[in-house]
Amino acid sequence: MDSKKNLVVFILILIAGFLYGQDTEKYIYLDDIAYKYLDYRINSGKSIPGFVFYQPYDTKTLETDDRAVKGGTYFDRFWQRYYGSGEISGQLDLGDEVRYHNTVFNRYRVRGSIHFTHENITLANRTAINQDFKHDPQYAGDLSESGHWLYGRVSEAYINLNFGGFNGFLGRVQRNWGPIGSKSLMLSDNPYTYDHFLFSYTWKILKISLIFGRLEDLDAWEQQNAEQAPVFIKNARKYFTGHRLDLAFSERFQIGLTEMATYGGEDRDFEFAFLNPMNFYYGIQRNDQKQMNGMWSLDLFYKPWQQLTLYGQFLIDDIIVNNDPGVDDRARYPDRLGIMASARTGDWLLEGLNLELTYNRIWNRTYQSKNTYENYHYRELGMGYPTASCEEAKIQAGFWGLFPLFIETDLLIGRYGDVALTDLFPLEKESFPLAPVTDNLLTNLNVYYFFNPLVNASVNLQYLKDKNHYTNRINQFEGFSARIGVQIVLAGGLDL
Repeated sequence: MDSKKNLVVFILILIAGFLYGQDTEKYIYLDDIAYKYLDYRINSGKSIPGFVFYQPYDTKTLETDDRAVKGGTYFDRFWQRYYGSGEISGQLDLGDEVRYHNTVFNRYRVRGSIHFTHENITLANRTAINQDFKHDPQYAGDLSESGHWLYGRVSEAYINLNFGGFNGFLGRVQRNWGPIGSKSLMLSDNPYTYDHFLFSYTWKILKISLIFGRLEDLDAWEQQNAEQAPVFIKNARKYFTGHRLDLAFSERFQIGLTEMATYGGEDRDFEFAFLNPMNFYYGIQRNDQKQMNGMWSLDLFYKPWQQLTLYGQFLIDDIIVNNDPGVDDRARYPDRLGIMASARTGDWLLEGLNLELTYNRIWNRTYQSKNTYENYHYRELGMGYPTASCEEAKIQAGFWGLFPLFIETDLLIGRYGDVALTDLFPLEKESFPLAPVTDNLLTNLNVYYFFNPLVNASVNLQYLKDKNHYTNRINQFEGFSARIGVQIVLAGGLDL
């Protein structure tokens, strides 16, 4: 109980301090196509965010747009119109798609939002009604009335406060701590949004962040070792917390270091010790006997020259070390790791051309624990990379030289083991990927046309070999499918 009181006092003090700040925070939401354009901007060397791994970006990222590119100010104008010129703004996003997969059918989306921005404070709510929710097995909502129109979700809802270099966030929004346009190994936009606190401090080349929250209660398994049978626990509590250091040594070289912990159990309370941003979670576990599952990651961003970008991520869930003389733990227990490497170019072969080549490998039992309330997912959707026991290669090309026409194509080839992120860690070595192994091939052709800052249309042609992989969250069909869609955004602002 004392830890809860201390947490409340801590938050109130921060809020009181932030009320004297100056700058608002207006996010570019991660589901917007602007990130494809920002990826091109980074790869071509036209503009690089101060902390490239830290998404969502804010609208200031677009303010220095290069007008030499056709339509280069489009996304800047869109987000200026989206938030409006006043302190309070409202938005209505209307989308509709005609799709084909064996037959022709229709899917629509309506998304309404309201934002209040004044000096140091931003208040936001964005709620969506989307027919795709009805067809998503991991939809985090109630579908009992889906035969009518009640299949909506509050996707973003938050208060954001700024004071100098300090930032305080309470609420839900999609985040990605990794290469732009890719699912981060540590913290990605893969799951549905969840409520959390995030505090950060930025000073020159340095950004320090602390994130924490309570996830869903779940029925879980708990085990001490391989010799004892697991114990079933109903409605186990689940928490996550993490701290991160970003260092932007220059525009061309940045790194990020993250430590994350998930913990919980039957009637377990929030652990205030994990709020210490200068502590080590592994030390808390060993010294204070506070059980958790820890992960560590290193992110690298390097531009050896203007038109080439190199990204790397290395995730450690667990590395087995032989501590006891005569005991070979490495022969018995598996490492749990993840790696990502990506090379990208912009304007290299042709002005406006954006190219990407990415490789991912996630070990068999990465993101799992011997206690399933410590597994790294939210409602069965991975909070880092979407799956484990996988190896993938992806090539993608996009062309901005014909703007307002944008054309993009990609090809993903992968192999996947028989692993779910909800599994209980079996505490034994296994072949990679875990048998039975399946392979997959996914290819897309996307064409967008931007009529004006608030209206665009798109066409998608897709082939997917096997729908039974994580790519099949929504909108995915085995074999050939097609979509034709239009998006209209109505927005306006008002000074109070």
